[in-house]
Amino acid sequence: MKNTFDLVVIGTGSAASGVASRCRAAGWTVAIVDSRPFGGTCALRGCDPKKVLVGAAEAIDGIRRLDGKGIVPAGARIDWRGLMAFKRSIIAAVPQSREKGFARKGIEAFHGRAHFIGPTTVAVGGDELEGRHVLVATGAKPADLDIPGREHLITSDQFLELDDLPSSLVFVGGGYISFEFAHVAARAGARVTIVHRGDEPARGQHRDARLCDRAERPLHAAATGVGGPW
Repeated sequence: MKNTFDLVVIGTGSAASGVASRCRAAGWTVAIVDSRPFGGTCALRGCDPKKVLVGAAEAIDGIRRLDGKGIVPAGARIDWRGLMAFKRSIIAAVPQSREKGFARKGIEAFHGRAHFIGPTTVAVGGDELEGRHVLVATGAKPADLDIPGREHLITSDQFLELDDLPSSLVFVGGGYISFEFAHVAARAGARVTIVHRGDEPARGQHRDARLCDRAERPLHAAATGVGGPW
């Protein structure tokens, strides 16, 4: 079936949803497409689930820092499986809620992988969506690192779905996301190493965010010739 719209948006994350909503509010006819659960990276595979893990790590860190100051930290620990279950419960309703939100605004939603069959026409399953404009807002994916052992690498998406936390992990890349995940893993009891190609990891971030006290934070960074996103 062929459908015509003013705007066809591929992706349902923050950027895609924002553009689709504003254009619909301006009176445009809008279609939105995603092959994955509606919500995008931030809501389902990034910011929001990450905050759940970071919150637990900060709670453990806060308890330990108050040792001897009226708090007894003995026994406080992260139950990784329990934390994962809580994280999943937080985001479970997002896809359905996001789709209902599109419907309320008059944005027509399509599920499936979109591919171009014309300059401004995409096919999604048995549907053809033709737009005056097409916005591709599907985000990015990690680079394929051509290094020995790359078959053992996992992405941030996969880290956020780990049922069991390994006893030791190496994070490739010294950006703020790597540091956030590394501190979560360290607070949960793993031995963590960050490898970064430069002399200064997390360049551009606030200095306090880059400090790693080895006595209080079981985390260290090592400069290597390997770099890039993990």
